[in-house]
Amino acid sequence: MHTAEATTRTWHELNQRRLMTEVARVRAAIAVYVASRSGHNAVEAHEPGEDLRESEVHHTAEPAALDALCVSFGLSAFERDVLLLVAGMELEAGFASACTAAQGDPRRAYPTFGLALALLPQAHWSAVLPTAPLRRWRLLEVGQGDTLMTSQLRIDERILHYLTGLSYVDERLVGLVDVIESESPHS
Repeated sequence: MHTAEATTRTWHELNQRRLMTEVARVRAAIAVYVASRSGHNAVEAHEPGEDLRESEVHHTAEPAALDALCVSFGLSAFERDVLLLVAGMELEAGFASACTAAQGDPRRAYPTFGLALALLPQAHWSAVLPTAPLRRWRLLEVGQGDTLMTSQLRIDERILHYLTGLSYVDERLVGLVDVIESESPHS
């Protein structure tokens, strides 16, 4: 196999493993929150990247898509976890039922700002502002609802694909920009 192809496949595999490890960490935070509300003990969420050996994380010079996105948009640790909470709905089948259990309402089988503020560490109200990165750059969308805190959050499709390592020109930009080929192994 060609070395560039091996590097690309390795980056995609590591990126996917890293993303799903981070999604699992957020899902574990939901389980801890649900258990604490019901008075049960729960296993604490594991640290990010725990499932990846250190040598695997640094195997490639390219950062994981999640890390690159967080740096590019200046996301705080809390905003990063909100993005993972919302991405989890698309990436893992059990997220809807976890959100229902955490919110105690079968009609709320989706993530909300209220849920994120209640269960994620380092929560800060400023992340909810329309001028904060998540909403300003439209990384996620706030659906219709009774209040901002209870409205459904959805990840922008382009951002979801980027996190999984798939990159393409956003259809909203077609005709407005020219594509410049990258030498990045995962383009």
